[in-house]
Amino acid sequence: MGVRFGSGARKAIDAAMVEAERHGLDLPNSLHLLLGMLKTPRGAAAQMSAMLGMPLELLVRAVESRLSGAGAVAMAESEDAAESILRAAGEHAERRGGGVVTESDILRAMGHSPASGAGRVLQEAGITAQRLDELPLEVAGDTQPVAPARAAVRIRTGIGYDSHRFGPGDGVILGGVLIPSAQKLVGHSDGDAVAHAVTDAILGGAGVGDIGEMFSDTDAVNKGRDSIEMLHLAVERARLSGWTPTQVDVTVIAEQPKIGPYRASMRERLAVALGLGVSDVMVKGKTNEGMGWIGRGEGIAAIAVATLNSFEVERR
Repeated sequence: MGVRFGSGARKAIDAAMVEAERHGLDLPNSLHLLLGMLKTPRGAAAQMSAMLGMPLELLVRAVESRLSGAGAVAMAESEDAAESILRAAGEHAERRGGGVVTESDILRAMGHSPASGAGRVLQEAGITAQRLDELPLEVAGDTQPVAPARAAVRIRTGIGYDSHRFGPGDGVILGGVLIPSAQKLVGHSDGDAVAHAVTDAILGGAGVGDIGEMFSDTDAVNKGRDSIEMLHLAVERARLSGWTPTQVDVTVIAEQPKIGPYRASMRERLAVALGLGVSDVMVKGKTNEGMGWIGRGEGIAAIAVATLNSFEVERR
């Protein structure tokens, strides 16, 4: 390869090494490389995300959620992916006649590597290879600053509802948390009414279906399935359509069990699946004041409201 890595690209690689070490690895994969670039102050990745109308903090959360918890399993890959991206960045630099690999070259290589973890994150955020290729070849952090394009933010709201009746069992699962009980919630999956309501709110807000269509109760694969995993997959579907969850609010209506002692754990489990911070996820508990089937203790209901954003760049 007849090119060398510029100072910005070298800083990005150094930052990726730091992120890999923080996650207990000796060498970085493509997700560490993207995270290192996003966290580099005044780097090209930050400038390019602004030009594409994608808030930097949302991209950082999306990557970090995939490097921990349920996301780490779904996005697992070796350091070979990062090496392949750096090699592709060098080839891109050669094609454009440059002697130096820039951060922009690396980011474009990620966009053209949809099978990599970094490529999937960018794709789910609506940052496609085509959009990256349409940006100026040189951006701030590479050589000189480029004025960002104006971004138009679209906002949608999705509402989800779910209910399950009680049956004999060894615990109630709500928001991915097992609450000790002599009962369980009866359902084809694990009966997690909270996760199901949030899943429907995400899918509805993005306009990409509903939980019954995506996870049919006639499919044996979904029998006893982990509803947090289902929520994570629904979020990926929403992101692929260009919609990113930014906030979720859930109300649980039940006489028993009381969710107060488990609220923090529920918010944490949901936040990981959603790719959000815990402060962006709220869970509240209400009783039905003894009225109706909920008041008689026959089951539980949950209502979720999700806010989703999509970004469109106004061309200059």
